[in-house]
Amino acid sequence: MQATTVFTNATIHTVDAEFTTVQAMALAGSRILATGSNEQMLALAGPDTEVRDMAGRTILPGFVEAHGHPTAEMNFIGPDAVDIRASVCGSAEAVLEKLREAVAAAEQAGPQAWVAAFGWDPLLLPELPRISGAFLTGLSPTVPLSVMHYSAHSSWANEAALARLGLDLGTPNPGASEYLRDPAGNLTGKALELPAAMILMGPAMDAGPEKFSDFLDHELHRMAAAGVTTTGDLAFHPDSYPLMQQYQRERTAPVRIRSYEMSGIRPGIPAPGTEDLAGVDPALFRPVGVKVWTDGSPWVGNIETSFGYEDSPATASIGVPAGHRGCSNYSKEQLLDICRSHYGKGWQMACHVHGDIAVDMVLDVFEQVRQEFPREDTRLRMEHCGTITPEQVRRAHWLGATISFFVAHIHFYGDILLELFGERAASWTPAGAAAEAGMRFSLHNDPPVTPESPLLNIQAALTRQSPSGRILGPEFRIGIEAAIRAQTIDAAWQLFSDPETGSLEPGKLADLVVLDADPVQLPAEKVGSIRVLETWTGGRQVHTAAEAAVSAHS
Repeated sequence: MQATTVFTNATIHTVDAEFTTVQAMALAGSRILATGSNEQMLALAGPDTEVRDMAGRTILPGFVEAHGHPTAEMNFIGPDAVDIRASVCGSAEAVLEKLREAVAAAEQAGPQAWVAAFGWDPLLLPELPRISGAFLTGLSPTVPLSVMHYSAHSSWANEAALARLGLDLGTPNPGASEYLRDPAGNLTGKALELPAAMILMGPAMDAGPEKFSDFLDHELHRMAAAGVTTTGDLAFHPDSYPLMQQYQRERTAPVRIRSYEMSGIRPGIPAPGTEDLAGVDPALFRPVGVKVWTDGSPWVGNIETSFGYEDSPATASIGVPAGHRGCSNYSKEQLLDICRSHYGKGWQMACHVHGDIAVDMVLDVFEQVRQEFPREDTRLRMEHCGTITPEQVRRAHWLGATISFFVAHIHFYGDILLELFGERAASWTPAGAAAEAGMRFSLHNDPPVTPESPLLNIQAALTRQSPSGRILGPEFRIGIEAAIRAQTIDAAWQLFSDPETGSLEPGKLADLVVLDADPVQLPAEKVGSIRVLETWTGGRQVHTAAEAAVSAHS
């Protein structure tokens, strides 16, 4: 077979079983034809082959975001939302000024205006005032104003927003999420967990059918710019299935999506393969699992731990007392019923879990459903796992479970973790324990909670360094090969996509990323600063940086 594209003079880490490194690679259309030496690959070229001299640049498999939220993030930081994340605003006053400006503009825009802001972060911006529904009503007495915490686990709305949404004393809580109330039962304007937290955000954070394709395409191209070629969607709403069909008819997606429907949105999720997805290329989009939020967020205080929060300014800033211990969203029996319902139909389960007590519950439930519904390949997933212990990691591996670690927390919030949890912060997201146990695991950004940056994830897993330079649990560092696997082939494996992508091997889809430096050779603390020059999905270049020009000829 004749190659359509040949890359020469590159450092190509194939991330196959032996982590083989070669200098050239040939593509045939959307798939990888062969890898090897310059001479071997050029022998596959014909008169119409594009030959690209990579001038020593590094090529890796396209990065895989095992725990992303593209159909949510496209709304959270989309064109109709106000982005108030600390990484964007930089100061508390900048956040408040941005909100004031948005409210002033909305007052002039007409009666349907709504201000929805994402990214409230009192940990990185401790000067922010204590937020509440009443505080937002003070900022905007007449225009609906909603603000979401950067973790997406809580949100707040002013009185005008509650009225527009028709929420009142008699409104029931949706699923396991909650509208907080005062002693008289009146809504306070705060919501915990999805979907309640999303409902409070109103229509400004809902692209709707008319804008869905534009919003999603913008989001996926943003992910491709970070080198991502496949992403999980760990909060997929069932209403988005027909919209995804529409998008696939209109566009060629730059990033593949593997969706996990949110549990609790509709009474019964049909068995795999029964959803109407006619016209959708399963290589670009397919459902693979169901997501359940076992507990909440460490930044909100609703994770179930065996230990309490420290007495510190950081603890006070999130509104919980010293010694506070959170709780799970479900009892063990409730979680077991949820997993029975979905795993029993053949779905993969992905359980968000942070607290060590909640981890024990998930492991008990996983052990039970495996006994009740035996099957050879389970890939039961545990997401984030902030306070999981090495012993729990070993038990998870013994049960055949796999973990997606949120190591980016250490890079952005390592110093805050020490303030919140003291010595327990040293073992936060202990990826090294998983590597030692022989588990296949992944690293993720959980965008929009942290910006999409697989290379920064790899650096965080290598160094475990906080913003101030402190090292959290050096014994839980991992090596560069394990870190790259966790962001490529092992992440693809978690998404049941490893036969197609995640490594650069003949026959696989030609998903790859071109970098301006080799992460295998750089000092660990510099890996996060490597630039993504090109991203290719299915043999098609979907992103290129201005400085990525290479010589090409036929």
